[in-house]
Amino acid sequence: GNFSVDEAGNMLVHPSRDNRTIRIHDIVKEAIGKGLKPPLTIRIQDLLRTRVVELNELFAEAIKDENYDGRYRGVFPIKVNQLREVVEEIQEAGLPYGYGLECGSKPELMIALAMHKDPKSLIICNGYKDDEFIRLALFGRRLGKEIYLVVEQLSEVPRIIQISKEMGVSPLIGFRIKLSTTGEGKWASSSGEDAKFGLTSPEIIHAAARLKRA
Repeated sequence: GNFSVDEAGNMLVHPSRDNRTIRIHDIVKEAIGKGLKPPLTIRIQDLLRTRVVELNELFAEAIKDENYDGRYRGVFPIKVNQLREVVEEIQEAGLPYGYGLECGSKPELMIALAMHKDPKSLIICNGYKDDEFIRLALFGRRLGKEIYLVVEQLSEVPRIIQISKEMGVSPLIGFRIKLSTTGEGKWASSSGEDAKFGLTSPEIIHAAARLKRA
């Protein structure tokens, strides 16, 4: 419902899936008139807003239908698009839903800390975490942000404990679980017991016990 073709063969964009349309050819002509040259990247901001709203409302509908006790707290992966206007548009659209940010590197975490404005939304830290990454996330905790360090390898647990004690900050920790069964589709190779990242059930029990003792 976001795209169609008119009788003249022009591609139309329907940002809000209604009668309002934008003709791509008109945008290209205007851009060329301003001295720009193809190829061009054309971004329709309202498409981002429509997608964020739709995603959150569909989750809310499914949660209600299934009488699920939890809630959906989505995050936008910064690696998908680091442009400021994109992140700002997504955050603004996701404000009623507490839609947060996900980062998988120190530069992405810096972006998240700088642009994260909603105290009700999350910052999720995935990927490899060296000591600087962990410290940066804990500095964010000092600022009052709800930042989760997602443990993907068992070796991360003692380092998080040590650095948290050094800084006097209580961390928020999540676990990436390595499922015993493989999935299907494009990401099947990253699931199952042969997956590169994630903790097995015994490792999760070991990690939880170590955190409890700390």
